Amino acid sequence: PNTCTISIYSLDGDLVQSIDHNEPAGSGEGSIHRWDLISRNYGAIVSGLYYWVVESDYGKQIGKLVIIM
Repeated sequence: PNTCTISIYSLDGDLVQSIDHNEPAGSGEGSIHRWDLISRNYGAIVSGLYYWVVESDYGKQIGKLVIIM
C-alpha cells in the first residue's frame, strides 16, 4: 500500500527497524521501499533470517526475509 508501516524483526522477536512508508498515489513507487540494511540503532545488520510485518488501513501481512551478505 502507498501508506503503511514496515517493521523488520529478528528471529528472537527484537525490532530491528521500523519504516514509515508514505508514497503518493500514482507515483509508481507505492509498492516499493528500499532499506539500507541499517538497524534502528544505526548499526549494520548481519546475514540471517528476519520477519517483516506490513501494517496499513487494509490490514496486516507477515513474511520472512533472508539477508545474505
